[in-house]
Amino acid sequence: MLPVEWDDDGLDDEPMMPLLPPEDRLWRHPSEIVASGTKAARSRTEPRLLTVVALTSCITALVTIGLSALVRPTRTTVAVERVAAPATPATAVAGMADVSSLADNLRRAIVQIIADGPKGSVRGSGVIYRSDGLMLTAEHVIEQARSLRIVLDDGRSVGAHLVGADPETDIAVLDLDGAGYPTALLGTTVMLKVGQPTVTIGAPTGMSGGPTVSVAVVSALGQAVDVLDTHLVDMVQTDAPVAPGCSGAAVVDTSGVVIGIAAGNATTDGTLVGYATPIDVVRVVAGQLLNEGHVDRAWLGVEGDSVPSETAADLGVKGAALVRAVRVGSPAAAAGIATSDVITAIDDEQVRSMTELVVAVRGRKPGDLITLDVIRNGAHRSVKVRLVERPSGSS
Repeated sequence: MLPVEWDDDGLDDEPMMPLLPPEDRLWRHPSEIVASGTKAARSRTEPRLLTVVALTSCITALVTIGLSALVRPTRTTVAVERVAAPATPATAVAGMADVSSLADNLRRAIVQIIADGPKGSVRGSGVIYRSDGLMLTAEHVIEQARSLRIVLDDGRSVGAHLVGADPETDIAVLDLDGAGYPTALLGTTVMLKVGQPTVTIGAPTGMSGGPTVSVAVVSALGQAVDVLDTHLVDMVQTDAPVAPGCSGAAVVDTSGVVIGIAAGNATTDGTLVGYATPIDVVRVVAGQLLNEGHVDRAWLGVEGDSVPSETAADLGVKGAALVRAVRVGSPAAAAGIATSDVITAIDDEQVRSMTELVVAVRGRKPGDLITLDVIRNGAHRSVKVRLVERPSGSS
């Protein structure tokens, strides 16, 4: 225990409140002990005893304070995930200085993935989003991988194992060995708008030469696209392709908040453009993979196309989903949905395409009771459908 130094610099020598009479106090100063009369006789014994008790109490208090200062509370490691509140989207294209700052701020949370499989090594990127080592990447990067090696920003290689993967959103969650990792800040696509600048930050060759950075703008939202033979819906489209080895990289806004995970490229109107899975979808998928090991999906059981614009105009709607087929034994069949029905809304939310219907059903859970607005032979009707868990291999 450290020695206690007395403070005698006179700074606290201010007038004090007068003391209570000795008879009304539990302690007495020796100078207050008089040497005459019966009262003095009692003072030679009682005050001394009281003084000893008071000193003992003071010593006990000091020891207790000293011990409490030496004993530290047990520390518990808690995994931290940083989530940003929705922000107003920026409209100006980020300058190169801003992009450089974004890359510097995020690079420690961006990693290179080397996935060894039956066809050799596949290299991609990933984003650490929890301090205990949980990270996000594109599912096709680690598909069929027999081993995974992660290269960090400082050049170290660490092992990782697969927590779970979801091919339908092209998202996988990995768990790095160790803990205490820097993390990227996850945002939302709620306020995302066409024309908003984005920056993709990946690590296709490790970080020895710094991250790989590309600047683009959002060119479309809610897109359906085939990337590497996988049909993806509700994707964010940017006007610049994803760089080689950057699948699984972080797509961020101009404030450095992650708004998507880079998936891959596809040709649209003769131009190669990039696609990313929205971070809101990623967060839901990652949560289910962590908690349940798989993604539960509700099943309606219809297939079809978007209603042509001329037909939509004739029906008085801006768009809708046209049912081409109804799966036998599906919730749609049980509710009486038939071929050629036009679905215009689900739970009063307008459906302007078959893709929007698929996305809307994806946002529900098995067991949910939904209401579909349907046009059949020109007549409007409401149909209630109880969704169930989608059977394996069904669409």
